Amino acid sequence: MQRPFAVTALVASALLGSPALGGSDQALGATAGLAVAGTTRVKGYGQGGFFAAEYVRWPGGPFSPRAYAGFVFALPYASCAGASPCDVSATLFFLGTKLRLMAPIPYVGPFLELGIGISAGTISARIGQTVDFEGSGLLLHAPFALGLALGAEHRFQLSLQYLLHPTKSLVTVAVAIGFDFSI
Repeated sequence: MQRPFAVTALVASALLGSPALGGSDQALGATAGLAVAGTTRVKGYGQGGFFAAEYVRWPGGPFSPRAYAGFVFALPYASCAGASPCDVSATLFFLGTKLRLMAPIPYVGPFLELGIGISAGTISARIGQTVDFEGSGLLLHAPFALGLALGAEHRFQLSLQYLLHPTKSLVTVAVAIGFDFSI
């Protein structure tokens, strides 16, 4: 009778994702980096910072659901190739859920994250006569990330974090580092 229980436990563990080696099946993650906000319509961008915190279930496993909240800001940067006015900026608080899919490779786990969330704040893009929009309040966004989880327990991350705002044709991209703390 013990053999079917062991097989069931092994299959459930594989489907649900295994916890980090020697660690908890829950973690808090912190991510920070340099951000750029840009429009998908024409060239122009703003520069700033990205900060996020995550509640992680099954850190280090091949499937890792995450609840996140954070802040991104990008200040206007004169980058519009002579167009005037030139203002691309974002000041957003955001939260949502996402799923990390990670290759189970020891010490270096490439990963992809996809999800959905909401942003609250303001975004602006004024580039000459070509683009002129501003948004504020609640905005739907889609988080997307590509990165590497490093170390024996995959706790340290290097990533590109994207927040896509499809209704406003605005995207923020951050080159970020992160760390997961067991709880």
